[in-house]
Amino acid sequence: MLALASAATADVTLTFYSHHFGTYGLGVTFPHAYVRLSGTTKADAKPVNSNFGFTAETISPSIMWEPVEGYVISMPDDYMAMSQPHLSLPISDEQYRSVLAIVDRWRKYPQPSYNLDSKNCVTFVRDIAIALRLPASTDDKFIRDPRGFLEDLQLRASKTTRIVPTGRSIPSANTKTQTVRTGVESPTP
Repeated sequence: MLALASAATADVTLTFYSHHFGTYGLGVTFPHAYVRLSGTTKADAKPVNSNFGFTAETISPSIMWEPVEGYVISMPDDYMAMSQPHLSLPISDEQYRSVLAIVDRWRKYPQPSYNLDSKNCVTFVRDIAIALRLPASTDDKFIRDPRGFLEDLQLRASKTTRIVPTGRSIPSANTKTQTVRTGVESPTP
C-alpha cells in the first residue's frame, strides 16, 4: 500500500481499495474498486467517514453486452475489512471537495450509466486519481481488473521522486506501505 502526503497538512485521508471475486453474505461479489475518505476537514473540523464506488444496480447477463443502470454505492464496514487497500493519501479540503464533486457528477449521469467496458468502478476511481494528479493509467487492459489497475497505480506512484517509505507491509501483495508527497516541493538533492 502507498500512503501519500501533501505539502500542507491535511486531516482527511483518501484510500483506494479493491475487492476480489468471492462471497459476501449469501451472495457472490465481483471484483470492485472504490475509495474511502476518513478524518476531519481542516477548515471546519467536520468529521469525514465515507466510501464511494460505482457499480451496476442489478447484476445480470445483460451487463456483458449493453449499458445498464448504474449508481454510486457505499460499502459496509465488513465488506471493507475483506478488501485490500492500495494507496492512501492525506488530501486538502479543496481536494476533498473535488472528490465529492466527482462523486456527485457520477451520481447524476443519465441512465443507463454503467458500462462494463467504458464506465465502471475502475473508471470511477481513475477519475478520482487523475483529479488528485496521480499517475493513473488509461490502458484498456485494466477496464475489468480493479486490483490490476490499483496495483499499477501503486507501482506508478512508487516510481515518482516523491516517495518516502513508511514500512507497513501488506502480506497478500508482498509490498511495503509508502508515503508519496504531492503538491509543490523542494527538489531532492
